[in-house]
Amino acid sequence: MSSSPMRLPAGFTQDTSFQPLGLLGVPNPFFYAQYDDDFIGYLPGRYTNTVTSSGSIVQTPGAGGRLLFTTNTSTPLATDIASQQLNAAAFSLTSTKKFAYLTRLQVADIINPALLVGVIQTTTTPFTPTDGIYFSKASGSTNLVVNVMASSVVLATATLPGLLTANTDIDLGFVYDGRGSVRVFAGAGLIGQVLNQNTANLGPVARLTPASLPTALLNTTLAIQSGTATSKTMNVDLQFAAMER
Repeated sequence: MSSSPMRLPAGFTQDTSFQPLGLLGVPNPFFYAQYDDDFIGYLPGRYTNTVTSSGSIVQTPGAGGRLLFTTNTSTPLATDIASQQLNAAAFSLTSTKKFAYLTRLQVADIINPALLVGVIQTTTTPFTPTDGIYFSKASGSTNLVVNVMASSVVLATATLPGLLTANTDIDLGFVYDGRGSVRVFAGAGLIGQVLNQNTANLGPVARLTPASLPTALLNTTLAIQSGTATSKTMNVDLQFAAMER
């Protein structure tokens, strides 16, 4: 059973008393620059989609709202993609500010397609990133890899094997802590209430400490590449990004 909610009759705020919203008992909605989409009532106008030929990105039935990415059915394999970014890059990384990214998705084929999710530069070729923090999977591999990249140079990376299961949701996220460390999270059931789970199995699956951070403006990115001459799909439940001001 869910716990009872905490009750704060006076409300709460992150702001101090000298700030414009400091005397209000409501959270400051601008403390973080935040984007989130549960894909319930999908608004395609807020996105730029890049698809090859008969590929598509459309809302599909599913609990909690779902978006279905489908690649083209023919060659060339290397450019056969379905990719989505916000219609303008809106995020940047600052060494002393927190930043977070999160998504929940599943793929029907965990071997053949290539995947990339996270925040990278605005691009129509997401599988050649130059800047960002992102999860990727190469065609022919089942290993996820998390990367921090700036100006086409990989600053930090970690391989996450054995986490993907066909047609099964996986939660992928990272948090930059504002102190030089990127904590990486990947697994099932990491979003929402976590009840009756062994806490020994929870927590970061990797921790990266890049010497520097990308300085380019970054854009939320969800992308799949077919890897074979047959159509491949990625089913996405949600996506979130937040940048501390």
